[in-house]
Formats: sequence, structure tokens, C-alpha cells
Amino acid sequence: MTSEDTPHENPHRNTDPDAHEHFVPGGRAPKRLGDVLGNVLRHLRVGDSAASTGVFAQWRSIVGDAIADHVTPRRLENRVLTVEVDEPAWATQLRFLEKDLVHTLRNKAGDIVDSLDIKVRRSR
Repeated sequence: MTSEDTPHENPHRNTDPDAHEHFVPGGRAPKRLGDVLGNVLRHLRVGDSAASTGVFAQWRSIVGDAIADHVTPRRLENRVLTVEVDEPAWATQLRFLEKDLVHTLRNKAGDIVDSLDIKVRRSR
């Protein structure tokens, strides 16, 4: 077999035996979800990204389907969790549930939330 018969090596090929082979447009290596999520949370001005990741990533399991279907966490800053509700009635409901919800968040995601800032989603 001559050098002309030898297949050409891909200069972008990852030769790390522990790396998984993935096709990525542009030749960039895939990034770990935790790294990407941390960057997103910093962009959203979330303070402690490791602890707050739990609030955002586990929202539905923390608050349950009934609340998660109508309430979305948007930002955690200075221990205040800003949430968006889909209807004004849910804003009223959350004000009544705030103390219990903050207690639940502390138990399941860590002591990172002191209060809620409740916003009603604007209609589109």
C-alpha cells in the first residue's frame, strides 16, 4: 500500500480514546450540559449557579405539576426568585403559597431563596 492508497487523517478528529465520536458542524467539540447551563444561568444573572441550577432544572419535581404548568422560574438574584405566571389568578395563588413554596425550595434545592418576585406573563 502506497502513501496515495493510505486514507487521509482528519485533522479535526479527536484522538482521545475516552471521547465519544459525534458529528458537530464546524468541527467544534460538544460541550458538557453543566458547563453550558452554568453559562446560561450567569447570563440570566443567577448568583450561585451550582445551587440555582437545581431550582431551574428540577422546578417541576420541586413544585409539582399543578404549579409548574402555570409558573416558570425566570431569574434568581440576591436570593429573590423571579417567577412568571400565565394568569393573574396564579399570581394571587402564589402570594398565598409563597411561604410554603420558599420552604419547599430550601428543602429540595438548598438555602438560596428568601422570597418570590411574581410577574404576570404579558399576552403575545
